[in-house]
Amino acid sequence: MQCHYDVLGVSKSATNDEIKSAYRKLCMETHPDVAGTQSQNADKFKRISEAYSIIGNQKERKRYDFERSETGIAELRKRAAAAARGGNTGGSGSFASALPRNLLIGGVIGFTGVTLIRMLLPAREEEDGAWASKTGHKKLVEAWKNPKSGLWETPKPWDPEYQRLQPALQLVPRDKVHDPKR
Repeated sequence: MQCHYDVLGVSKSATNDEIKSAYRKLCMETHPDVAGTQSQNADKFKRISEAYSIIGNQKERKRYDFERSETGIAELRKRAAAAARGGNTGGSGSFASALPRNLLIGGVIGFTGVTLIRMLLPAREEEDGAWASKTGHKKLVEAWKNPKSGLWETPKPWDPEYQRLQPALQLVPRDKVHDPKR
């Protein structure tokens, strides 16, 4: 395969202006509309256009020069050999392929750790006999104090007494709330 610099007839140290002028000159010689519709000219024009699209762009030119250098060729050969073996290509694929396994391992370790901690550290009983939650706070529920019974009750919107009074709800420890269902 011919080097893009050779296709345009410029040196590797050519400036952008030199590359552009060489490209325009060759286009005028080989463009099918100008030089005729010979198949040789059409193929040559395609190669010239491809060469200019790479060498005319600074970013692409740097990448092209690196790949053509000795270190670039060696690096490409290493990646190709690793890909052929099915090994690590050195890119983001290695992390992406290990991600599901790492998430599974992390999830299992985390779940096991939480389970062990809950088994070793049971819930504490407070002085008044109420059991504290895992955070150490008593479990609170919304309740209202019924003036007839003097007991804390859970709100029941269908209860006529509750509808008539429409009391403000307060957070009360669950064990202090009177609930006939419990």
